[in-house]
Amino acid sequence: MRLKDKAVLITGAAHGIGRATLELFAKEGARLVACDVEEGPLREAAERVGAHPVVMDVADPASVERGFAEALAHLGRLDGVVHYAGITRDNFHWKMPLEDWELVLRVNLTGSFLVAKAASEAMREKNPGSIVLTASRVYLGNLGQANYAASKAGVVGLTRTLALELGRWGIRVNALAPGFIETRMTAKVPEKVREKAIAATPLGRAGKPLEVAYAALFLVSDESSFITGQVLFVDGGRTIGAAPA
Repeated sequence: MRLKDKAVLITGAAHGIGRATLELFAKEGARLVACDVEEGPLREAAERVGAHPVVMDVADPASVERGFAEALAHLGRLDGVVHYAGITRDNFHWKMPLEDWELVLRVNLTGSFLVAKAASEAMREKNPGSIVLTASRVYLGNLGQANYAASKAGVVGLTRTLALELGRWGIRVNALAPGFIETRMTAKVPEKVREKAIAATPLGRAGKPLEVAYAALFLVSDESSFITGQVLFVDGGRTIGAAPA
């Protein structure tokens, strides 16, 4: 098992990519704390794999602090933290209320900062580990997602900076950049937008949550022990351009 006895905390664990990661890590032998803001689905997901559930609002500093304290009390240490929690509030920028801009930045970027800060504090005190944040290929720019793209571009800068700052403790920090993945978030996308996204993907399909989970597994495992400050695209090749018609 690739994560045998590793202590790992996963945010956004109740649904989609987070839940797929929770289930995969459990099969790979990890001891798990599952976090999400939705208590009911969280407890169901955690119970299914024997993880310890912790309700956490990643945009709330006090909630993150409490959540990590509970995780450390339960696990004793943290070898890995995988942070997925995030939201969208899509609109063209000229139609976007300031509240939607600020909310997406607070959850996606400030939330990533708060989680990474708490993770690094735990790891610096006890043992080196791996922090995996979630960007998106959208950080390169996407129509109607100025707030989301800006938040994910911020996650990329945050990842690279933390990798520089934490390397002296042996703590690795990397980011995943998923493309169009079959989740609750993308299920809300209009069919024409979905078709366009798939057409722009060389592999010609949407990704599956488990495919992102396997990328996270690699970054948390010892197999990636000399990899830090990197952004791993899981996007079916879309970043390199669309396949020829």
